[in-house]
Amino acid sequence: MTFRIWAIAGLASLALTPGVCAEPLPPLKIVSEGPASQSRAVQLIVHSRRVGRDFAIQVTTPHTPPILPGQTAPAVYVLDGGYDIAGPTGWLLGGAGSMAPAYIIAINYPPDGPSMRETDLLFGPGTRPDGTVAEGGGGAAFRAFLLEELKPFMEARYPLDPKAAVLFGHSLSGIFTANVLADRPDGFSGYLIASPSVWADPGVIQRLKAVRAKAGGRKAFVAWGAAEDAYMIDGGTKVSAALSGDPDHLTLRTQAFAGEQHISYYPLVMSAALPFLLPRAAPIKRPSPITLKPEQIRRYFGAYSLPDGKTVTIGEDEDGVLLEVAGFPATNILSEALDRFYLHGQDARVTFEPGGGPAGWLTLYVNGAEARAVRK
Repeated sequence: MTFRIWAIAGLASLALTPGVCAEPLPPLKIVSEGPASQSRAVQLIVHSRRVGRDFAIQVTTPHTPPILPGQTAPAVYVLDGGYDIAGPTGWLLGGAGSMAPAYIIAINYPPDGPSMRETDLLFGPGTRPDGTVAEGGGGAAFRAFLLEELKPFMEARYPLDPKAAVLFGHSLSGIFTANVLADRPDGFSGYLIASPSVWADPGVIQRLKAVRAKAGGRKAFVAWGAAEDAYMIDGGTKVSAALSGDPDHLTLRTQAFAGEQHISYYPLVMSAALPFLLPRAAPIKRPSPITLKPEQIRRYFGAYSLPDGKTVTIGEDEDGVLLEVAGFPATNILSEALDRFYLHGQDARVTFEPGGGPAGWLTLYVNGAEARAVRK
């Protein structure tokens, strides 16, 4: 039997509306839109008026995206482009049931443009361990782009929950993430700080200590490779120590990845951190399918209307019973009991009105939310 998954197509047509900025500005400008290097992602080249440059944004839709009226999903904003693996990793973790299904939003530079990483991620000059100076200085403008342009823009374009957004940074972007937590803890609900380059901004440690009581119940995950250079391990331990000791205001988890170098643990840190930062509301149920008689199935066929007017259609194809929500690809559903169906490998179920004759309503359950659709 062939099973289809929800795809990104229905989301790409959502209307864009202006974001909210500290000062009135036109909405973030899309320079181009097309396929991305990360699988299952789309790439937007956007122009930031706060920074005065373009950025490449790759968006990966979760395995089971929101489809119900008013339903939203978390987002993970990943710096350094997620090394082109963050999107597929987040998609797999959400689809496997390890974490809440989330949009992975990877932020990088256009492929035909320069990388301004050091400028954007540091708020001022910092002395490298070898004695040379990292100039930095663009951190404030890049933070304004992130919080005042990109985040509102994404929340207008996609069904995102603004109260469930995680910022993920590694190395230089790890110290940037620590700075955002220190200065703007309200910017995100969770912070994944991996191998923070504390050498570039030692003053962040005192500011992190001061912010603990103002964190408002947020979460932070601090990580590093246990086989990294000593100064990197020292930076991670200092950030962890600065954030510890106030679990009523900030929930902290720390992990040193045994035997791993500066970059080698990157593929592991998402699977360790994101289930903590974005836990599922409930585990995915994995029932066994049963076979219903054709006359039992036919009573479900027809069109149903959700509260927002969107149509849910129940039909059939060569693979069995077919569910289609307007704006999303059709997918097969399996029966687990009379009047109860589920989507294979996803946190999505359908329950029909019991009884004889055509079902008068159905209830859709997706990622812990539910909505009733009435037969038209």
